[in-house]
Formats: sequence, C-alpha cells, structure tokens
Amino acid sequence: MAKVLVIEDDPGLAAALSEFLQSEGHRAEVTHNGSDGLDILKFSGFDLALIDWQLPGMNGPEICLEYRRYGGKTPILMLTQKSKTEDKEHGLDSGADDYLPKPFEIRELAARVRALLRRSAAFHSSSLDKGKISLDYGSQSVIVEGRSIQLMAREFAVLEFLLRNGNSFITSDRLIMHVWESDAEVGNEALRVCINRLRKKIDQDGRKSVINSVKGQGYRIDEEYLR
Repeated sequence: MAKVLVIEDDPGLAAALSEFLQSEGHRAEVTHNGSDGLDILKFSGFDLALIDWQLPGMNGPEICLEYRRYGGKTPILMLTQKSKTEDKEHGLDSGADDYLPKPFEIRELAARVRALLRRSAAFHSSSLDKGKISLDYGSQSVIVEGRSIQLMAREFAVLEFLLRNGNSFITSDRLIMHVWESDAEVGNEALRVCINRLRKKIDQDGRKSVINSVKGQGYRIDEEYLR
C-alpha cells in the first residue's frame, strides 16, 4: 500500500482520484490548495503526489520547483489540460517525473501510478535480489550467478519489470506500456530488439536463456534463475 497526496482543486475529480487510489489498495490524502499542498508534501512522507497544474495559491510547476529546491524526492505526476510540447517541457523541467494531459483514461493513469511507485521503491532500495539475479539501481547493472553486466536504461527497465513479476508471463503490450512512454510509437519489434540485446548480454553459452518467451503468452524469467 502506498501513501499518495492528491492536490486538485476540482472537488469531483479529486474525489474520483481518491476513490481510484483506494480501489488500488493505496491511501490517499486530498487538498485543493497549492500552497497547502506544498506544505503537506514537504512535511509528510508520501510515496507519490498527483498535482494539478492550475491551482489556487500556487500552481503545479511552482509546487514542483519549490519542493525540489527543498530537497524533496517523492515522485510527482502532473495532471493538466495543457498538452502542448512546450507545456510538457515546462512541467517536467519544474521537477515533475511524469505528465498526464486531461482528460485521461483510467487505465493510463493506473499505469503511470504503477510506474512511478516502482521508481519510488527503487529509490528507497539500492538493489533487487531474486534467486540468482541481482539488480543494482545505483550502477544500473545486473549480477547473474556472480557475473556483473552493465545494462542500458531500457534493458534494465525490462529486466526489472520481469524480475518483479517472478515467473509469471508478461505480455508484449504490458511490457511496452510499463517500459516505454505512453505517447511513444513503439511496437513489438522494438521490444523484441531490446529483449534480444538483453539476452546477448546476460545469457551464457550452453545454458537456458534467463528470459523465456512463449508465443501468445509473452515473456518471463526462467524459474531456474529464480531459485
């Protein structure tokens, strides 16, 4: 369960966001004023903040700037009706970790929330250890049976997501949704290329591949490496 702060001046949307977060098993705290929201964010521990752009007292980018200057590390998802590229740049440059234009689909919001909460968990833990595999977040490398391999950011993200899901198959669509930006034009071929690069780096000759794939089911970590 994550603790999430919602700073949104539209009462209806704020209530809907709170209800959604609770349905996902999280605890939500809501405020409708930007200045109040900044104070709450600074002095209370949150795993994630959902912040509207247009707010009374202080707008979203101003909250982000002040919070980052204060040294705050909580991931921030900016919610706004502004969808121009320059607005996205401004929101992200102010300190937001992600940007979601209104109106949005609940499934996309859910995916963004899950992704940011994974980053939050990674920030508080320097490594992820499962069986014979260990991910090091600081160096963005993986250790497989004692061998240390440096990974590219996308390769690391793919391996992390598969590792967190154990030996469950993850579909290509789900992997793409979680690893790439939602507005990126990415297809199955880009994912296959990334998986192939990853296998070349971490697999050993004469051994099973670390990553299994089954047509129609997707990808998973081979159970041999999870023991």
